[in-house]
Amino acid sequence: MIRSDQHMHSTFSGDSKTEMSDMINAAIENNLKTICFTEHYDPLFPSYKPGNEGKFDLDVERYIETAKRLRADESLQSKINVRFGIELGIYPDIYDIGKDIITSSPYDFVILSSHTANKVDPYFPKYWEMYSSVEGMKVYFEEILENVKNFDDFDVYGHLDYCVRYTECTDEDKDIRHYKEIFEAIFKILVAKGKGIELNSGGLRSKLKEFNPNPEILKLYKQCGGEIITFGSDAHICEHMAYEISRASDLLESLGFKYVAEFKERKPEFIKI
Repeated sequence: MIRSDQHMHSTFSGDSKTEMSDMINAAIENNLKTICFTEHYDPLFPSYKPGNEGKFDLDVERYIETAKRLRADESLQSKINVRFGIELGIYPDIYDIGKDIITSSPYDFVILSSHTANKVDPYFPKYWEMYSSVEGMKVYFEEILENVKNFDDFDVYGHLDYCVRYTECTDEDKDIRHYKEIFEAIFKILVAKGKGIELNSGGLRSKLKEFNPNPEILKLYKQCGGEIITFGSDAHICEHMAYEISRASDLLESLGFKYVAEFKERKPEFIKI
């Protein structure tokens, strides 16, 4: 059974109003052994709604000072391992900026995430007005491939099929055969570089009603030699902490995964499921 949640947000992220202390207390109540805050940092995010410029910038100095204080809190750490990472929103124009962000601070864990493709967030209808479902997903996945080829300073790639949450697509549109070659290329690079992926339960709370990535993509990752996988709820409120964690455990076991990864000081620790 998985007992860690490696993807969550607090008021340090522009889209969360939940205090870090409340998230920690919720994790203890959920009997988790380890959690990792992965606050958003999407530098120069190109798809803001008007008036929201800078919403996904992170106050790194304040965040790291908070991390130092809580890491040193022996009373807290005796109850639960609280770690501190970052979810870096990436796209090709900001590789140098992204590298500087990651190397400038002592993070435990770095999730690399694509929240845009061609500088448009698939969350917005505008994206799907530009592409059909299959075309839009291919564009999104091909940009992930470009990212993993050209950016190295991360630990896992987050919610690989995030874009699917926001399109009106059929099961036929989602069929992996449309994207298999792209994913095989992505996974070949990730495995060679010693990087992993995450199983994100946020999609279960969307109209998608599926994990990100879906089981067929997870299965292909395993077939390509992928072993590093983390679980994250992508919680922005306490109620979503460890969302469907037992279901995630069952899914990973059914696909042949024996361990889930947790990260400390950028190094994976493999915990038996």
